[in-house]
Amino acid sequence: MLLWDGGLIKVEICRKGGRTCHAGTIQQFALDEGELMTIGTDGAIRAWDFESIDTADCNDDSGLFEIEPMNEMVIGRNVSLSSMVKSCLPDSFIWFAQDSNGGIWKLDLSFSNITQDPECLFSFHAGVIQGMDVSSTSHLMATTTLDRSVRIFDFLAKKELTTSRYKQGGTTLTWAPRLVNPSGGLLVVGFEDGVVRLLELYNPQSLRVVAGRSRYGDAELRLKQAFKPHNAAVTAIAYERNGEILATGSMDCTVFFFTVGDRYDPIGFVTVPGPVQGLEWSPQSHDKNTLLVLCKSGHVVEVQSPDPEAQNHGTTYHISGLPTRNFIFSSIKSCIKALKEKKQKEREAQLKKAKEEGLEPTEEELQEVEEEEELPPLYTPDPPSPLCCGFYSQPGAFWLSMVGVEMEGVAQDIEDPSAYSIETAKQKLEMDRMRREAEMRKVERRKMLAELQNQFKQLLEKNQGLPEHVRLHRTVHTHKPLHPKSTPSSQSV
Repeated sequence: MLLWDGGLIKVEICRKGGRTCHAGTIQQFALDEGELMTIGTDGAIRAWDFESIDTADCNDDSGLFEIEPMNEMVIGRNVSLSSMVKSCLPDSFIWFAQDSNGGIWKLDLSFSNITQDPECLFSFHAGVIQGMDVSSTSHLMATTTLDRSVRIFDFLAKKELTTSRYKQGGTTLTWAPRLVNPSGGLLVVGFEDGVVRLLELYNPQSLRVVAGRSRYGDAELRLKQAFKPHNAAVTAIAYERNGEILATGSMDCTVFFFTVGDRYDPIGFVTVPGPVQGLEWSPQSHDKNTLLVLCKSGHVVEVQSPDPEAQNHGTTYHISGLPTRNFIFSSIKSCIKALKEKKQKEREAQLKKAKEEGLEPTEEELQEVEEEEELPPLYTPDPPSPLCCGFYSQPGAFWLSMVGVEMEGVAQDIEDPSAYSIETAKQKLEMDRMRREAEMRKVERRKMLAELQNQFKQLLEKNQGLPEHVRLHRTVHTHKPLHPKSTPSSQSV
């Protein structure tokens, strides 16, 4: 802490021996009944004598003022406090603190012999959830994020059952199917350092109870096996349809295969053109047992399921000669748009031809006519649009969902309060149609006048080339009707 006097630092506040006030950033100060409270990311709350700090001074050139806190509370090792507010109840020593690692704490800061222990009111993830799956045998859900935790939730009781923390953040999670684990308590979790962990959920009594639940002890996640098949974050995990092979995909552009059993043994890996986005095994209805690998680069690779007995692990786990099919997709959105524009031009040409033949176009045909625009150039994004997800639809075919240029346009909202109603827009459309027809008649008349002017000019040139005795003169006599006291007159034009 630094004590300022005007625009200058007067002294630095520290603990005995020059130690810092907190082992991390101080996120908040709070002044309460003569005590200066500091809240830090080290999970500690310390109370200092405000009068001593306010009058602090340094007696040497070190610039340090040593002082120990009057009271302190360390909530926990994995707690990182960011803010704190006091209860609104009068004469209360209860404070509520926000934990940036995912939690809300109730704290008793009376610092007496009867002070209550910190109570975690709410616990949740800190950051975006990277992986989530539900149990096929119970009312449980598992999640993982980059906050280095794996959590199990009971979504009927609306509470968290257990949390397990690791040194790296989780990136993907799959609940093993009943075909692999009949008890329904096995999780496969991938982490950002390339490690895959098999976690077993204990406390099976509470897994099957739905009504009138009773607790026989807290649930617990125990490590069954850990292995590291990848050198980058694990992004996808999928069990083969018979539950005999596990496939894992990673940002390092590899897919690793394992045999499923009491222990998961490596079969080998294949390389793919880009970072793996998702893995989809072919369903039971398909004759071939294949794995669809979706890459973030827009590539799709179909890999034949490897035979564990046929692999010869010499100096490498790389599987060569495994039947694969590669698919590279290009955007055709601009091509489709160009075809629509071409059809629009064809409709306009048909309407023009119908008018020349004297046929009156219908109102629907006129509404389809739009202003002419140049056809957009064909656009193929480079790199291709990334894949969102995909799945088999039938043997030899699959569906893909892509983001970027392939996305549907966002529906347009009506934000202008002066926008036309449906009926007003209909009437305006009719007026626009009449105005458009009037403009077309003007264009036709101007065209006819231009043709007459051209013909007249040609006649003048032809007349000028005739001999003078047969040439028509440009002076034309027009006679006005006779009126009383008027004489005939002529006017030259």
